[in-house]
Amino acid sequence: MVYDNEKDRPKGIAFLQFDEKSDADSCLERVKVKPMCIGGRTIAVKKAVDSKQMTIPESKSAKSGKDNRNLHLAMEGVIKEGTNAAAGISKADIMKRKLALEAKKKKLKNINFFVSTDRLCVRNMPSTFSETDLKQLMSKYGHVVQVKIMRDIKQANSAGIGKSKGYGFVQFSKHEAALAALRATNNNPSIFTAQKRPIVDFSIENSGIVNARSKKKPDFKTEDKSSKVKKSFNQRWKEKREKRKESGALKKPPAKTQSTPSSKPDSNPQNKTVSNKKKKKNKTQIKDSNIQPKTSDSKGDSNNVKAPSVETESGAQPQKLAKRKKKGKSDRPNKKQKREKEQGEEAAFQKLVQNYKGKLESQDQARTFKKWYDD
Repeated sequence: MVYDNEKDRPKGIAFLQFDEKSDADSCLERVKVKPMCIGGRTIAVKKAVDSKQMTIPESKSAKSGKDNRNLHLAMEGVIKEGTNAAAGISKADIMKRKLALEAKKKKLKNINFFVSTDRLCVRNMPSTFSETDLKQLMSKYGHVVQVKIMRDIKQANSAGIGKSKGYGFVQFSKHEAALAALRATNNNPSIFTAQKRPIVDFSIENSGIVNARSKKKPDFKTEDKSSKVKKSFNQRWKEKREKRKESGALKKPPAKTQSTPSSKPDSNPQNKTVSNKKKKKNKTQIKDSNIQPKTSDSKGDSNNVKAPSVETESGAQPQKLAKRKKKGKSDRPNKKQKREKEQGEEAAFQKLVQNYKGKLESQDQARTFKKWYDD
């Protein structure tokens, strides 16, 4: 019986082997005469063909392309209940494996997800298992590029390390090393405990996230994070400054010129007050020059000095009056004038109405139309 592992049901195909060839031929002849039915379905019986002699039609061979999503690796490491590999596994581990398989199938329905060839997902780890322990365990089977254990930051210890969530990821440099590590560690009772065995399979990746990560870090597989040393801000600033000096982009500040004693600012506060007084005097002289007082005599009697006569053209008040006239403020009508104007308009309107009424009445009197009933 051929079984579909992905859908977890039989495919509806089976193979039957006879001891003698004559029995197989007689069975085929009998089915042709009287077809067999199981559950209301007629069974198609044909002679089995060896895989070497089997020929694939051209239409099917053209459709079957490359497995870009690596779906053939999805069932690697899956252990189902009732099989020989599930002997000795606790019920809790069987339930975890079922949930993991369901989540994997749900993800792989989306075409953006694929199965990684060199990255493993390790579940069911104890909380005390660290990154160094995981790297030491997996480095036996090949070169390990990256090890990451998922942690809860909210439950961090005094050192600032979060509590382990019980699963992590290990990335190898080659697919062969990842496959060897999976087959050696998956469901191995000697690694953790017999009741809590490691659940290892190939991780499911999102193509959008992987592409974005590859743009930021193109040589992710070859680089090692531990080899990187972060430079301080001062070191980076000095390096940038040296590069700018080499390229000639850094401009030198202008040289200070020796100023003459005359150009130096006067530090004496008395000289400052004298200069401020001079400025005030100049302002007052300019204001007094606009108003020129008329004197009566040349003798200089102070009693006979008349008040300064302000010219009408240059004075402040005549200018305001001229501006008002331009704006039309002085020609504004008062309330009485407005009332008289409204009364005049009303009287003119009434006069027009009376004239119109008179015209209509004269036209009605002039008309002498004879109606049909006036004989």
